[in-house]
Amino acid sequence: MNVDVAVKADSLIPKTSTFAIEKHLFEVQGYLKIENLFAKEFIQQLKAAALKNIDFDREAMTLNHGTQVAHRRYIVNIPFTSPFNDAAFYANPTLMALMREFLGSHFILSSLGCVISLPGATDQHVHADYYPLFEERPNLVGIHPPFAITVAVPLVDIDLLNGPTRIWPGSHKTYPIDQKMESYPQHLLHGPIGSCYFWDYRTFHAGGPNFSDEIRPLLYFSYTRRWFKDSLNPDRLAIDKQEYQKIPEEHRKLFPPS
Repeated sequence: MNVDVAVKADSLIPKTSTFAIEKHLFEVQGYLKIENLFAKEFIQQLKAAALKNIDFDREAMTLNHGTQVAHRRYIVNIPFTSPFNDAAFYANPTLMALMREFLGSHFILSSLGCVISLPGATDQHVHADYYPLFEERPNLVGIHPPFAITVAVPLVDIDLLNGPTRIWPGSHKTYPIDQKMESYPQHLLHGPIGSCYFWDYRTFHAGGPNFSDEIRPLLYFSYTRRWFKDSLNPDRLAIDKQEYQKIPEEHRKLFPPS
């Protein structure tokens, strides 16, 4: 098992050789990690806001709301309010440049949530975030470009104790899930806050067990091609009229009317 290899956010400048290399790596691996994408002070703001939406019952070791997706693992929707409605978050220049390369010029922000891994959470099942677009034609899975990308932002330092995400490089070109996937080479996504991971919706991954005594919150959001509608995951982005009015005109194309 290998740990992940990361790149620096300030090295991902469009039209440079480094940017081209990382674009190629994403297309081959189906995922990428970027270090120092967000300032740690900003991550702390995101964490404080996200945890306001989490009602953790430590005695019962449950969350009182959210969708349970595995043993002691939940998905909680996050309202699109401050600081998540800050363009520094949803329109980060590095992310925007990368999404244009992978999803074309007409992409949108389609979800916002937080995966909460409670103390004692076990391994998550290996999965992709969505089915292939044409299940009846598995030979097409690895040919067409991505239609959606998940971005994950750890809100605490991720180490081997509290549960790094396992990811299978190149698995976005494989379907259906091979029963021997566990024996395939895999990477562990971990590191200090400020880093960001993102993967193709088709890439297989799984949250790791949480052996620590604290919750492990992982903020995530997704960018999708404008025509794609995610009917599987319970985290569709909802923006009320008041919050929409706060979005600068140049970024409103990321938020089409529902």
